[in-house]
Amino acid sequence: MKKKKRILLLLITVALLASITYIGLPIIGDEDEGVQEEDESELVEEPVPQEEINNIVILGDSIGSGVGDQESSGIGDRYLELMDRDGDEILTNLAISGYTSSQLVDLIETGENNATIAEADLIIISIGGNDLNRLAFQRDLDLPVAFEDTLNAYLENLETIIGDIRTQNSEAEIALIGLYNPYSLIIPELSDYLVEWNDDTRSLVESHPGSTYVPTFDLFQDQMEDFLYTDYFHPNEEGYQAIAEQLYTLIN
Repeated sequence: MKKKKRILLLLITVALLASITYIGLPIIGDEDEGVQEEDESELVEEPVPQEEINNIVILGDSIGSGVGDQESSGIGDRYLELMDRDGDEILTNLAISGYTSSQLVDLIETGENNATIAEADLIIISIGGNDLNRLAFQRDLDLPVAFEDTLNAYLENLETIIGDIRTQNSEAEIALIGLYNPYSLIIPELSDYLVEWNDDTRSLVESHPGSTYVPTFDLFQDQMEDFLYTDYFHPNEEGYQAIAEQLYTLIN
């Protein structure tokens, strides 16, 4: 009888110790999950909220400046219309028709537009089309070699452009407009190179936090006749509207 009591007492003691130990231990699984969620949140950069996009700057070439849009709206004004704001927004268009990436580097590095860039909430860039187009007007050209040289120079310039912008403004959203493909109509030999150009551009842009690549290739591919101006190169009103809507979808 005494032996049974001793066994019973021993079992009760073991049970009490186990319950105390369990209560005192942290819940390892839940704690690990909490740490993981905290780490992931630090890696995700929050986009600029729509209500905070009050100052927009456009940099780049003729597509940035709105050539082909007979309503003279272009990407910036059409984007603002989609935002449906109160009209107090500031839109500064510094894009210049014909500009290449090297010319845009020079424009930014003059420092003349530092204050404008520093105050922007959204910076829209359209650049690269003229870099690629110049290959079509050179004679006796080894196109594969010339393309690689042109692409590498462009990517180097684009890296400089984004870096210079970030020096002036670390918080603005940067949106780069990708290239669509009008070359099938006017310079067919360049069509095959456009996918590589866009892929490399996207990779570079998306390697920079707070920067968004805005694809237009698929957007225009089946709508080329509807989206191009009479020069068969620049967007028309419908084309610019499609780009603005693509931009709005990705940013907002």
